[in-house]
Amino acid sequence: MRYALTINGRVQNAGYRNFIEERARDRRLKGYVFNKRDGTVNVVCEGAQEKIDDFVDVITLHEEDDVFVEDILKDELLDTAYPMPDTFGRVRTDTKEDTNRKLDKGVNAIKSVKEDTVLLPGLLQDIKKDTGLLKDVKGILESNQKILESNQKILESNQKDQKTVIGILEKNTGILERIADK
Repeated sequence: MRYALTINGRVQNAGYRNFIEERARDRRLKGYVFNKRDGTVNVVCEGAQEKIDDFVDVITLHEEDDVFVEDILKDELLDTAYPMPDTFGRVRTDTKEDTNRKLDKGVNAIKSVKEDTVLLPGLLQDIKKDTGLLKDVKGILESNQKILESNQKILESNQKDQKTVIGILEKNTGILERIADK
């Protein structure tokens, strides 16, 4: 089956064509995706009906901040004389203005990254200080382990002494009972 899809909504300049391309390839569909000047994204795809239906469901439910799919118009293409590419791809339809707008968006993103990374050297110093404390904690843990081992030995010794005392008490109890019986 071959279909033309017209996707309406906030679907351009957000990486949506890349998402569509990946999902179409996942389903081994043939075809292509492109932007139109009217703000829609258009798809021509070919494949098994159930794969196309699944594909349309997935691209409709795409959830990302920059993308909002309002609706998808799906028209069956009866003329299949035009050959489709073997793998799903993207047709570049960007104008010079589109390219410049995307470059401006990229520059702003890079500036944002620069602003966000200004604090990293200070954070790195804090991390180094905090990891320095790990040596102290390790020393305390090793010391506590030695104390636990020592306490375990004392406990074992006390248990032996307790058994000895119990043995003596039982022996003395037997002697006292014999004396009491006389």
